[in-house]
Amino acid sequence: MIIGGSVASYLIKRERLNIVSKILSFFERDHHMQNFPGRGILFFTIGAFICFIFFEPYLAYAGILILSVGDAFTNIIGRHFGKIKTKLNPHKYIEGTIVGILVSIPIAFYFVPNLFAAISAACVAMILEMPHIKILGLEIDDNLLIPVGASFTLSLFV
Repeated sequence: MIIGGSVASYLIKRERLNIVSKILSFFERDHHMQNFPGRGILFFTIGAFICFIFFEPYLAYAGILILSVGDAFTNIIGRHFGKIKTKLNPHKYIEGTIVGILVSIPIAFYFVPNLFAAISAACVAMILEMPHIKILGLEIDDNLLIPVGASFTLSLFV
């Protein structure tokens, strides 16, 4: 999967997969389309895979849904309505983070009916969404961090 994603990314970057490139441009940030097209999808898949390896399926589903819904809302709300930038990342907005937390709480609560656990997982996930984290010079994508962080946090309460 990683090899296939890397080959597709290379071909998109070289404009040999124009249709895929056009579809991907709706979901990827501009700088990722230039440097590593498909990066978000690849890290989403790796994050989901890690969740299923280390956590019970219901916790993995919770983490993946928090990523899918909460992260989407942080981006949409922050990009279109955000006014207050976060100190962790000048490209992210507090308004988006707050809405991301609010929409993630019911998702987490559905899988682990403990309100404190749901609030904790939503907060951890959306805080992990904010910073640019680099390890050994490589940027760790939030699509990897969010589901793992949310699933791990929920696992502390079960």
